[in-house]
Amino acid sequence: MEASSSVVQDAWLWSGSRKILLTEEGDVGDVDMQDGMYDMGVEADEALVQVEGTASGSPDQLINLEGVTVDDVLQMEFNTPEEASGFYNNYSRLKGFASRQGKKIRNSIGHIVRYTFVCNRQGFREKKWLEKMDRKREHKVVTRCGCLAEMRIKKKDGTGNWYVSRFIDEHNHEMVSGKFVNYLRSHRKISEVEIAQLTSMRGIGISIPKIYESFAAQLGGFNKVPFTKQDMYNEVRRQRELQGGDVNAAIRFLEGVARDDYAVFGDVLAFDATYGRNKYNLPVVVFSGVNHHNQTCVFATAMVSCESQESYIWVLQQFLDCMQGKSPISVITDGDPAMRIAIQSVFPQAHHRLCAWHLLRNATQNICDPRFTQLLKHCMLADMETEEFEMHWQSMVDECGVVDVEWVKDLYRKKNSWATAYIRGRFFAGIRTTSRCESLHAKLGRFVESRYGVLEFVTNFQRCVDFLRDNEDELEFRSCYGTPVLQTEFMELEKSGWSKFTREMFWRFRESLRRCVRVRIFESKVTDQCHIYRIEKYRLDLCALPDSLVLRRWAKIAKLTIGSGEETTDHAATYRSRLGAFSQICKRLGRVACMSDEDFKQYSKKLLSDAVVLEIKYGLRPTEPMVTSGLVRQGIKDPVRVRTKGTGRCSQAAPSVGKKR
Repeated sequence: MEASSSVVQDAWLWSGSRKILLTEEGDVGDVDMQDGMYDMGVEADEALVQVEGTASGSPDQLINLEGVTVDDVLQMEFNTPEEASGFYNNYSRLKGFASRQGKKIRNSIGHIVRYTFVCNRQGFREKKWLEKMDRKREHKVVTRCGCLAEMRIKKKDGTGNWYVSRFIDEHNHEMVSGKFVNYLRSHRKISEVEIAQLTSMRGIGISIPKIYESFAAQLGGFNKVPFTKQDMYNEVRRQRELQGGDVNAAIRFLEGVARDDYAVFGDVLAFDATYGRNKYNLPVVVFSGVNHHNQTCVFATAMVSCESQESYIWVLQQFLDCMQGKSPISVITDGDPAMRIAIQSVFPQAHHRLCAWHLLRNATQNICDPRFTQLLKHCMLADMETEEFEMHWQSMVDECGVVDVEWVKDLYRKKNSWATAYIRGRFFAGIRTTSRCESLHAKLGRFVESRYGVLEFVTNFQRCVDFLRDNEDELEFRSCYGTPVLQTEFMELEKSGWSKFTREMFWRFRESLRRCVRVRIFESKVTDQCHIYRIEKYRLDLCALPDSLVLRRWAKIAKLTIGSGEETTDHAATYRSRLGAFSQICKRLGRVACMSDEDFKQYSKKLLSDAVVLEIKYGLRPTEPMVTSGLVRQGIKDPVRVRTKGTGRCSQAAPSVGKKR
């Protein structure tokens, strides 16, 4: 705010008790019900006027706002409505809600004399949007709940300033925790400097997710970015509219977060090897699972010298040690023999399931009969009893004439690892194939390249994991913010399911409810032509899901107990936090220092000079050239770089030095 708004600046420093509702005169205010208690629907949200001004206040501003009371706000004056909007938006960010601009009142000559800024959960969604039948998309969750919180400003006669005439600080909903505030709409804003940086990086072919990572690195973490990837895509769309248009065998467990994830979701473990992710051409094994959002989560990764039985046993033993001795209940792999023996040795109690996709592909390669592949798929995935499975199997091998084929005999001996009839009762979290591993390898390919050494691989692999964790945070927010539109006749059960399950699992639960019919057969009669049944509706007394029927790993509280232990100082996190704060200061300086060529050259030279002094101070820039000819490397040596097929001359060994003929 500008210096002329002395009342506002002084009020930021005041402290006192919080009151619920006061008007300008000090009386309890009445709510004006005609100030738009009904919104125009989620579909029309894009047309709403958003709060302008500061989208994410500086830390100093938020700290100063912490002690502001209702009385303080009612004594404030602002130079412009934009200044008031920025104040209310910063206030809402501190308290844990989002704000938007409400009604504007004009006088007889058309001048605006009153602005209203409201909580974004003010009003209700119109019924026509809830009752619309020909929808192609899933309903967005209902966030409007009739919240009464608002700040109203009026123009002061004589001075032209704007004073607060009404301030309601009472909400009828829970506030959002600080971890999720950045996902609220009014606190997601891309500044002009960030838009310029986004446009510049897109111009050289960098993708939106990569640019988002760049912003996160500059600000000190994904949670410091005041906008989402979708906001960046929206900005790009707007611009288009304006334009028309080894270390022998090493395993790295991923800090405490991965261990915590494994403690909750480590009942099912999937792993597979991928190639071409490092310059040594060593296989990389990624251990992954499924979290409570049905999203792939990474537990660990290993780089092995070879895919031998001994290597896999060593890797699994190290993995078990890192995860404090907890073994998975089920393991899914592609059927590699070395993996199978290693699993039996290290995880003897775990049930090993073979990937269905790999089995069907092997059937196509070994039998070359589409009819056999079709029948095998039925035997593999159909829900049947073991006796029925044996009948189908015998019928299949007789029909296709593969009774004496050795591959078919070996497959039958492994039926306990792939046939649904024999693995019924085992928990696999819905995983039947290693397709999640393949998808994870594809994502990994966006972060690591074949030219990377071990250190570069580990660093960039961590970037990939951080990216996945950021997606989990957003899904966590989506699961706890708002309420769904009830769509089944079991409304109490459906509402109870939303309160217990995460959003992704709730959708699956609701599909099960839709297949339920609330009727009872109380009489039947058999005639020569047909069967006659008399049915009646019955009342379902179950109004809420018992906790015993909700598997904790799928619930919103799955990770509730994580982080309750003693906290330790994370120097890396502290560094990232400082980096983010300093980046904001640099952005502020950059906005004004680039306005003229003279200022740009002067401050650029000054910053570079100071940076060199600090680099020398912390040993990042040696004052004298380092002598390395006498140094001998200690510790584990790097693996031998492997020549791969079809990579051109760059991977060929250099010719021996000799006389030129």
